[in-house]
Amino acid sequence: MVYYLLMLILLLSACAQKAPPDNQARAFLDAVNLARSTARECGTQSFAATPPLTWSPQLAQAAQAHSDYMAQTGKFGHEGIGDGTPAERVSRTGYSWRSLGENIAWGQPSSILDLQAVMQGWLGSPGHCSNLMNPAFTQVGMAWSTSSDDRIYWTQVLAAPR
Repeated sequence: MVYYLLMLILLLSACAQKAPPDNQARAFLDAVNLARSTARECGTQSFAATPPLTWSPQLAQAAQAHSDYMAQTGKFGHEGIGDGTPAERVSRTGYSWRSLGENIAWGQPSSILDLQAVMQGWLGSPGHCSNLMNPAFTQVGMAWSTSSDDRIYWTQVLAAPR
C-alpha cells in the first residue's frame, strides 16, 4: 500500500511540473496542441501532425508583457519601441532559447472565451500557422490583455530551450 501511495505522489508531482498554472493556461495549451495534432497546410507549406508542446511560465511572462504593452499603447506589432523584440522580451525572463517564434492577434470578439476565434485566425494565416506547426518548437506561453476601449490583444510565444 505504501508503495502505491509513493508511486501516486511521484506521478502527481511529475505531472504538476509540466502542467500550466491555471485553467486559462490549460485552455491555451490544449488549443495549441489540438491544432498541432492534425496535419495541415500553412499557405504553400505542408506540415505533418506535430508533437505537443509543454507550457513555459517564462514564455507566458514574455507574452503577457507584450500583450500589456500593445493594450496600453494601442500599437500592434512584434517590435514595440518600449518593450523590444520578441527575442529581447523572452531573454529578459531568463529563458535561454535556441528557436523562437511569436504570434499576435487583436480584433477578435471581445471575450476571452473566444480563444477559438484567435486560433482560427492564426491557423488561417500562413506565417502564424507555420509557427504553430513548427516541430522545432517544444514549449509555449500565451497571454492576453484588454485595452481601455475593450480590445483584446493576444500574444503567443513558441520556443525551444538551449
